[in-house]
Amino acid sequence: MDWSRLLEVLVVVVFTSAGQLLLRAGARGLSEAGANLSSLITYVLQTPLLWLAVALYGVSTLLWIRVLSRYPVGSVYPMVAIGYVLVTTGGVLFLGEKVPLQGWIALAVICFGTVLLAMTPVQSSS
Repeated sequence: MDWSRLLEVLVVVVFTSAGQLLLRAGARGLSEAGANLSSLITYVLQTPLLWLAVALYGVSTLLWIRVLSRYPVGSVYPMVAIGYVLVTTGGVLFLGEKVPLQGWIALAVICFGTVLLAMTPVQSSS
């Protein structure tokens, strides 16, 4: 396994997952009035957590472009599934969300599949 590839992808996944968790935390303050587009825009512009989430997405996008310039997409994209585990676990730990047993089993299956894909050699066309 190429450890530098794994580390680069993990940094992208952690930034993206943190962005998701911050979006959720920031969106919790949005009331039903958020269904109105103008009040939604006002809320987003006044909520620092949402700005931080967007910044993390921006950084993760730049890092992802760097990863894609160095590795075949088939060897790195499957590892993005780790984000499902990070976001779900973060939701439980930091946001007090509940996940049923079936959800944890599904995450275990995702982890198993991700490991299998990560261990499969992918040949680059270039």
